[in-house]
Amino acid sequence: MAKVKDHFKSAEEFYAFGTKEYEEGRLKGDLTRMREGCEKVFHAYVEATAAIIQKRGFPEPDSHGERWEILDKIGRRRLIEIGDSAFLYLHQYGYYGGKMRPEVEKTVKDVKEAMDEVRKEIAHES
Repeated sequence: MAKVKDHFKSAEEFYAFGTKEYEEGRLKGDLTRMREGCEKVFHAYVEATAAIIQKRGFPEPDSHGERWEILDKIGRRRLIEIGDSAFLYLHQYGYYGGKMRPEVEKTVKDVKEAMDEVRKEIAHES
């Protein structure tokens, strides 16, 4: 099982690679790169929330549904909202559907917000 720090480091790497890939794909009109970028940013959210979940003493969730339930138990409503958007616009529409809806770019920024929130909490409680 990965440690809190490892999850967050993975989140940062996924976000950096994902945003770069998405932007390069957007500039070149390369839908495949945009799709891959969306999926990496979605995984940045998954890793960041895994870090906060473990930091709070819960086991790593086995599903997105479990992730939502644990985040609800620890009172992280905003992280749930960001996760819902990331799942829908980045994972479902962006990656699997190949549909770059207008909400994709806002969702990418929201994932950064989630990561900043998690970073503060895991640093504060270390």
